[in-house]
Amino acid sequence: MPDAVAESAPEPFAACFSIPKLIAWVAVSGGMAVLALLFLLGGASGGQLFVLVLGGLGVLFFGGIAAVHAMRLFDRRPQVVLHDRSIYVRAHGEALIPLRSIKSVRTDGLGQISLILNKPAKYPIETRHRRFLYRLNGSAARGFFGDVWIRTNVLDCSRGALLDAMAEHRPMTEFEKRLAERIAANS
Repeated sequence: MPDAVAESAPEPFAACFSIPKLIAWVAVSGGMAVLALLFLLGGASGGQLFVLVLGGLGVLFFGGIAAVHAMRLFDRRPQVVLHDRSIYVRAHGEALIPLRSIKSVRTDGLGQISLILNKPAKYPIETRHRRFLYRLNGSAARGFFGDVWIRTNVLDCSRGALLDAMAEHRPMTEFEKRLAERIAANS
């Protein structure tokens, strides 16, 4: 039997919040909040209740998004870390999730990576804001978000770079190891 293929541990991968992406999010959502504020003021001066309510909701929604992203500008901690065959997603919780626990990975056109886990109850959502979003979406939440979701549109890496790092860090199956040994023996 040929010698086993030497497996070297890949370099740890870490992704932090991207300052330019966050500034863009603050500018766009802040601009929408200002427009909603103008809408609100127009409704208040005209005595139109519907416009007043709609403007107030717009200010709260878009202003909230701008405020959250503005606070993230000062958070320089790693948000996603891949090492030791596991992934850590700060927004999900403190648990390290072994990559072998991931059943499937989905992506969308908006930069979201959704991880479907074999046993999601083993790695529950620990952060309040994510639990709130999950409950708000009800039975459609798993289909929309997956069990763990990562928004790369605010990170300093691309979706492709994060997926490549996940592939590099995932443990090889026995079949893949035997195939690599056979290829190495025939080289």
